Amino acid sequence: MRILVIGVGGVGGYLAYKLIKCNKDVTISATKKTIEKIKKEGLKIIDVDKEEIVFPKTEIKGIYDLIFVTVKSYNIDNILPLIKNHSNENTRVVPILNGIGHFEKFENLNVKLLKACIYILSNKKDINVIHKKTPLFYLCVEDDEIVRKAFEGCDLKVKFSEDIKKDIWKKYLFISTFATLQSYYQKPTGWIMEQKRDEVEKFLDEVIKIAKEEGVDLSEEREKVIKQALNIPYESKMSMQIDFEKGNKTEVENLTGYLAKKSDFINQYYMGLRNGIK
Repeated sequence: MRILVIGVGGVGGYLAYKLIKCNKDVTISATKKTIEKIKKEGLKIIDVDKEEIVFPKTEIKGIYDLIFVTVKSYNIDNILPLIKNHSNENTRVVPILNGIGHFEKFENLNVKLLKACIYILSNKKDINVIHKKTPLFYLCVEDDEIVRKAFEGCDLKVKFSEDIKKDIWKKYLFISTFATLQSYYQKPTGWIMEQKRDEVEKFLDEVIKIAKEEGVDLSEEREKVIKQALNIPYESKMSMQIDFEKGNKTEVENLTGYLAKKSDFINQYYMGLRNGIK
């Protein structure tokens, strides 16, 4: 089986590393600068308190059986030609991105599209260095024999979902809330929970209401999200907040904009972020 991982950030870099460690045939796609450094120094993974370096394949050629897409949502259009050139009707394409609305961009590809979401706390420390800060790794993906085969022998927690729409909304409930509020206030998770708990709860209620209108019942997830937020490290930051701090492009359209169209409460944060309020 030939696997292509497009994007080697906190998700794609770690996923490529774990698949390589369980002897899978993995090729990566990234920017020219990133590929040059990985060729020279390798892909370095700091997994909580363990460090390791792997050297993925970097020459993209032929058709792949499985393609994981882990780029930011604003880069999807740029990588669609790459997928088209290296896939066929039997290729499984698995976008592992934050948000809800991005899947439609893949629907015109002549591939088998499998929806997924992931729980992981990892960030880039350098273009070839990924720091996974906690043991958390939980991938939810639509059930498929090729994907099952890809993860055989790997010590990763993977759920082959029978209701991927709900699983994706569960993740979206958490990440949209905290990515938005952390980016808006430029504060980490712990501060948000201490100082803006009422806004967290209101934001969660708004997302749950929107999900219900789209046929997904998240009523039982509210307290789970609050508990999860209280249990992660105080200084944890969502990648969107980190991008705002660095002045990089952000996923505000995918994480906040989608909801802002349906909620006046959420729209105030969206407009603030669009206008540069931090």
